[in-house]
Amino acid sequence: MELNEEKLKKWEDAFSSKMDKMEEAIKQTEVFVESLRENQLQEQSRLNDSFHGIVENLSIQSKNESEYHGQQMTTMLESLSSKIEELNVDEKKRDNALEIMQNTLHRERNRFNQSFEIILENFRLSSNRTIEELIERQQKGYDALMNQKNTVALSAYTTHSQVINSNTNIKFEKVWTNIGNGYNPSTGFFTAPRQGVYQITAVVLSVSGKQLYLHLKHNNEYTAGSRVYGDGYKTGTFDVVLNLQKGDTISVVCKSSTSVYSDSDKYNTFSGHLIA
Repeated sequence: MELNEEKLKKWEDAFSSKMDKMEEAIKQTEVFVESLRENQLQEQSRLNDSFHGIVENLSIQSKNESEYHGQQMTTMLESLSSKIEELNVDEKKRDNALEIMQNTLHRERNRFNQSFEIILENFRLSSNRTIEELIERQQKGYDALMNQKNTVALSAYTTHSQVINSNTNIKFEKVWTNIGNGYNPSTGFFTAPRQGVYQITAVVLSVSGKQLYLHLKHNNEYTAGSRVYGDGYKTGTFDVVLNLQKGDTISVVCKSSTSVYSDSDKYNTFSGHLIA
C-alpha cells in the first residue's frame, strides 16, 4: 500500500513537474507569440509607413509626371495649334493662288479662244482669198492657154529679091510669128490649123520700073488681086478677111513672071491671124 502511495506520489510529482514545464513552455510560447505579434505589428507599421511613403512618392512622382506631361501636352497642343494655323494660312494662300490661277487660266483660255477665232477667221478669209486668187490665176492661165491654143497668127518677111514665075508662090522665108504653126516658109503656104475667120494682109515691092501683078490664092482659087506698074518701085498690098476651114491654104502668087525686090529693110511681108 505504501508502495503504491509512494509511486502515486512520484507520479504526481512527475506530473506536477511536467505541468510546470508545460506552463513554462506555454508562457515561453505566449512570450514568443507576443514577441512575434509585436514584431509583426512593428513590421506592419513599418510596411504601412513604407507603403504610405511609396504611395506619397508615387503620388508626387505621378503629379510631377502629370505636370510634366501636361506641360508637354500643352506645348504639343500649342505647337499643333500653331501648325494648324499655319496650315490654315497656307490653305488660304493655296486657295487664293488656285483661284488666281483659275482666273488667269480662264482669262488666257478666253483670250486664246478669241485669238484662235480671229486667226481662224483670218485664215478662212485668207484661204478664201487665196483660193479665189488661185482659181482666178488658174482661170487666167487656162484662158491664156486656151487663147494660146486657139490663137493662130503668122507674120513672115523676105530679105532678098526673087524672080517669080507665073502662078508661083512668093516665099517669105523669114518668120517673126508662127503661132499654131500654120505657115511653111519653105513653100510660102499658110494652112489654117482650125476653122475660123482670119484677117490676111500682104505687102510686096516691085523691082524699079517693073510692073507687079499679084493675087491672093485661097486653096486653088484666086481671090483678091493687086496690080501696079509704072516707073520706080511699086507696092502691091492685100488686106482681106476670109472664113477658112481647117486645112484651107492661103498664099501670095504672081499671075505673070516678074521680080520682087527686098533687102535687109524687109519691104515684103505676109501676115494673118484668127479673129473669130
